[in-house]
Amino acid sequence: MEYYMQDIPSHDFLPIFVVSAAIIFLGMMYAGFFTLVKLRLVKKYFMIFAYLSWIALVVSMYYLGELLRVEPYTQKVLIGAMVGYLVFPHIVYFLLEKVHRRFEHQEVIS
Repeated sequence: MEYYMQDIPSHDFLPIFVVSAAIIFLGMMYAGFFTLVKLRLVKKYFMIFAYLSWIALVVSMYYLGELLRVEPYTQKVLIGAMVGYLVFPHIVYFLLEKVHRRFEHQEVIS
């Protein structure tokens, strides 16, 4: 499979810059809201903002892929990475909570 990178038109540089900055900002918002809710520093309904940030992140990532004219395989990898970015914090939090319960329970027994 050969793929030749296409030239990016000069009028696309500003949208690429803005969308790239939005991706960083939205990723931080997702991680921030997720962490604050899981640490119980804010109410659970703030998790909606985390998921809305993730949805905006996926749309921004797709739009960036369109602006950069990436090949379809790369688009699929980007979408897979976004699904991983959604699921991975849940898995880590689940494992940390299980480990915490186990060791906290052992401290009570001994």
